Amino acid sequence: MSTYDMLRKFAPDASQIVRYVYFKSLARAEQELSPIRNKLLPLGEIGRGFFDAMKGVYVSAKERDKTSFFIKLYRHGDPKEILEMAEKFKNEAFRSTADDYERGFLMCWEIMLRTLSSLKEEYPDYPLKDEQPQVTQVKTEEESFEVAPRKKFKEKEKNKSKNRDKDKDKD
Repeated sequence: MSTYDMLRKFAPDASQIVRYVYFKSLARAEQELSPIRNKLLPLGEIGRGFFDAMKGVYVSAKERDKTSFFIKLYRHGDPKEILEMAEKFKNEAFRSTADDYERGFLMCWEIMLRTLSSLKEEYPDYPLKDEQPQVTQVKTEEESFEVAPRKKFKEKEKNKSKNRDKDKDKD
């Protein structure tokens, strides 16, 4: 079994992590990472590279790192450009100078970029939905009311009791 075939069976896991991140379900993504890690680490450096790519996507989303590669693509990437990058990552993974770690890392990125591209085609506005400015309505005078500050009850009582004492002294 080739390296590519060996890691391809983890493609659904990598795609699922991207889906969780895309739809902002980071708690679920975090839960999934540990079992995936346990499956990948026995594969050696190639498995570690594959896992590190997935974890990097999760961490960049969790930390809201707007400078990270994935988040830039997530927020502003064009699906066609993302697919082109996925193809470049795939080609890089099979160059002769790539070691096992790098090969696993790049293969995972290829899978994740393909998933991101398809999600951006299906749900293009989803990543920016929280960033759209909220329209606030200003209430008219009829709808609004003023709240007066609380009166200091104790001071009033003290003044009343002092006035009573003065009145008693006068009698």
